[in-house]
Amino acid sequence: MTTKTLDLNNIERKIFWALTASLGIVLGFYLYSVLSLTLAVVARDSTVKAAHELANTAGSLEAEYLAETNGVTLAYAESLGFHEVSAKYTGSGVAVAVANTNGVKLSMAR
Repeated sequence: MTTKTLDLNNIERKIFWALTASLGIVLGFYLYSVLSLTLAVVARDSTVKAAHELANTAGSLEAEYLAETNGVTLAYAESLGFHEVSAKYTGSGVAVAVANTNGVKLSMAR
């Protein structure tokens, strides 16, 4: 019976397989890097697109808010039942004190 063995004692064969293995490792790392960078660019582009859409939505909501805010007038507020009050300050306007229904007093010094 004959058994075939791989002769690794030959230095040229060892060098060939070492270079082939290292070339395969480098090629694999290169392909992984290219794929990773490509996927990162695609993800960044989709994130930038979503950010632009969100900014546009926020801008349109802000414009709608400003339009609604400009529509509120004193006459409209009075027709809804609101009335204008005069502000009352204690002292010379340096401190403001507020008392709630529980008897707790809050004060704010300016």
